[in-house]
Amino acid sequence: MNASIKIEYDPSNFPELEPILAKAKALMEKPKGGAAALKYEIHKEISKTGSLVHEFQVKKPDGGSALREFTLGELAESAVNEVTAQSIDPNSVEDILFGRYGLIRKAGGGRSKYLMEDIEVAFIRDLIAGTQVGPIITSGRHREMSLILMLMAADIKGWREVKVRCSVIEVQNQDQVQERIISANIGSRDFSRAEIRERLGSTSGVLLSSCDSMKATIASANKADDFKAAFSCYVKMTGAKIEGSPFTATQFSDAGNSLWRKLELVRPEGGTFLSWIRKDKESRFEKVMSAVEAELQAASMKAQYDPSAGTKSSKIAKALAPLVAQRCF
Repeated sequence: MNASIKIEYDPSNFPELEPILAKAKALMEKPKGGAAALKYEIHKEISKTGSLVHEFQVKKPDGGSALREFTLGELAESAVNEVTAQSIDPNSVEDILFGRYGLIRKAGGGRSKYLMEDIEVAFIRDLIAGTQVGPIITSGRHREMSLILMLMAADIKGWREVKVRCSVIEVQNQDQVQERIISANIGSRDFSRAEIRERLGSTSGVLLSSCDSMKATIASANKADDFKAAFSCYVKMTGAKIEGSPFTATQFSDAGNSLWRKLELVRPEGGTFLSWIRKDKESRFEKVMSAVEAELQAASMKAQYDPSAGTKSSKIAKALAPLVAQRCF
């Protein structure tokens, strides 16, 4: 599962989607069959309307401000408006194209003609400041990716200009965006504890979209949960840079959360770890994360061969904590 860090929701930015695109292309390039007919239908509709709304989305009543058309390019670029990384799960994309939903071919044969649920996007509107931020995909990034892959497989090179209908909501702040992403998605796929932790933690104003953004905004953190979210996300992003690592993004994220708990047990300066880091948030957070960057690869290797009982994430934290403490306290 890859995490988007203000990277456009363009399949070309996610190498793990390449086999899915190859599968779709192979089916559509056959001279006969349902996928070949679908390719013809896509070309016909795009040439006529430049939109997927009428022939590929379920019908909805006309009108209503909550329904609006966006180009797939606008949706792809919407990642720039996010404050925490959203994950892309290739299995979810494959399910939409070839599984239960089967826009190209259903698992049991045939195909689903329509995208059954609209992509939902949010705009943050501040009436006092007179500002608006958006769109931000709150539900449907896998649907967006699937539609783009379908068009790419059908040789629609101008897919960025193709329009789809979206459901639009307005919220007042990033807290409400994160809450909506969790509530809108938790029923359709299992959000990991790590993803929920990072989303809720980001509501303090700490930007979890990159390591640099966390260091630049960590001063906004106040509660332990805010710092824990930053720890989780920073360790996850640092772990992603380790070539050949056997650990997943979620395992590194959980290791970051465990690292916080283990550093609490050290009781730096005779007090809690929270009180220690709050005395100089920017400097001490950067100090700890510099230690993480320096030691995570060695700790991961030690955890990989740790025969003791316990989760992989706890083994990473167990190996990492004393190395971080030695550098920082």
